[in-house]
Amino acid sequence: MQPNPRVRKSSSARKPKLVAKVDSSSSSSQDGVHVRTTKPKHTPKPPNYDGASSFETFLAQFQNCSVYNQWTQSEQLAYLRGLLEKQAGQVLWDYSTESTNSVKKLIRALKERFGGANQGDKFQIEVKNRKMKAGESLQNLHSGIRRLVALAFPNLDHKARELMACDHFIDALDDPNFALKVRERMPKNLDSALRIALQLAVWTKDVDRVRQDLQKDMRTREVAKAEPKKQDLTEALSKRITELEKQFAEVRYSKSNLSSAEGASSSVEREKKNSECWGCGDPNHRIWGCPKLSTEKTTGPKVNSAYHGP
Repeated sequence: MQPNPRVRKSSSARKPKLVAKVDSSSSSSQDGVHVRTTKPKHTPKPPNYDGASSFETFLAQFQNCSVYNQWTQSEQLAYLRGLLEKQAGQVLWDYSTESTNSVKKLIRALKERFGGANQGDKFQIEVKNRKMKAGESLQNLHSGIRRLVALAFPNLDHKARELMACDHFIDALDDPNFALKVRERMPKNLDSALRIALQLAVWTKDVDRVRQDLQKDMRTREVAKAEPKKQDLTEALSKRITELEKQFAEVRYSKSNLSSAEGASSSVEREKKNSECWGCGDPNHRIWGCPKLSTEKTTGPKVNSAYHGP
């Protein structure tokens, strides 16, 4: 009987045989250092350098990419020349060909012009005068102090450099009281000083927030206490204004009565004066019936006998 071709084979028959393969890209270990036998598929590229940033940082990144990508001497020289631009690119034609025809010579020329080893005095003055700017974060101050100290003292021991950077970091803080609190906790290095400063900054903000809340509550209580006094004062002022208005009305009424009385008396006096005789002042007759005037008409004016005349 012939086997049916539609019958499925067993799973054991379908399993492929495992063949051990040696990966050519595997790395060998010798004293903890891994050596790559083939170049990686993804090659990291170092950043360009224009002479404005730190040359030491750029050189470390370039050397890292060179080791990872397994560049040869000619490849290192080609990549390094291609990464230079602006002021740093001027080195390619400013210096002689002998100074730039190899990686070591080109790196030496770049170190002489842009390296921090020859500018130690400049960086020492900068780190001494470094102060925390308005709105600057503690992390930014920390990285700036570390960079300046590393450039100012490149040959100094790491532990001594950390202590020096810690002192410069505390001196650069903008608040003397805050700097004193950081110094009282005796940080051992720059990172511990940053950690202490961040903790104190958080605590200070929390204390300030609590203090502001307490002040706000106190002002609210003072306003609440002053509200009844304000109402009493308002009532007293309203009462006093009412009394003054009443007194003013009484004075105005009495003044009007006085004015009317004075007007009446003056009119009476005018009437009385008009009813008197204009010659002798007798109210019983008028001037045309004045006996005195009639007597003067008949007898004539009296002449003083003592007057003899000229």
